[in-house]
Amino acid sequence: VGFFSGPASSKLLGAAFERYAHLTFPHKVPATDAAAASLSGLTVSVESTAEDFPQIDTDESYELTVPASGDATLHAKTVFGALRGLETFSQLVMFDFDAEAYTIPFAPWSVTDSPRFPHRGLMFDSARHFEPIATIKALIDSLPYAKLNVLHWHMSDSQSFPFEVTGKGKNLWKGAFSDQEKFTQLDVAGVVEYAR
Repeated sequence: VGFFSGPASSKLLGAAFERYAHLTFPHKVPATDAAAASLSGLTVSVESTAEDFPQIDTDESYELTVPASGDATLHAKTVFGALRGLETFSQLVMFDFDAEAYTIPFAPWSVTDSPRFPHRGLMFDSARHFEPIATIKALIDSLPYAKLNVLHWHMSDSQSFPFEVTGKGKNLWKGAFSDQEKFTQLDVAGVVEYAR
C-alpha cells in the first residue's frame, strides 16, 4: 500500500489502495531494484471523501498525471472518481519480465476522463442459472475492470425463486431449483455490502 497515498479519512480509498497494490503489482521484485524504479508513487487527492452509495449523479471524473519519473498524481471530485482513476493507473502499469521491474510504457501520460453514461451496468440472472455467492462476489470484483458501476441481480423469475421471503410469502422459495440453490436474506445483504 506504500506506493499509494491519499486522504487518511477515507476508508474506501484505504481499502482500494490495498486492493490495487495487489492488482497492479502482483510480481515480487528484488529489493535492490525498487529504488531504481522511475515511478516512485501515486498521490491521490479528492475534493469530497463522502462514501455513501454512489447515485446516478455521482461525479466519477478524474485527472491522472504520470510523469516519466517521480510521483504520479490522481485528482478526482469524489472517491468514486478516484476509484476509476486507480483502475486506469493499474491498466497502464506493465511488468517487464526481462528486467524484473514494473514500468509504464510511453510515459509521460496525462489522462482526463469521465464516464460517457452515468449508469454502466451488467445484468446477472441467477433465476435461470443459479450461481453460488462466491461466484457473484467474483463477478462484482470484475466490474471495475471495465469501469461498470451497477450490478443488476435478476434473482427470481417463473423458472426459479431462490430468495428467502418471510411472513406470508415464506413458501415462495420452495420454487428454487433445489434446496441447495437458495439465497438467505443474510446472503443477499452480504452481497450488497460486499459490492459497496
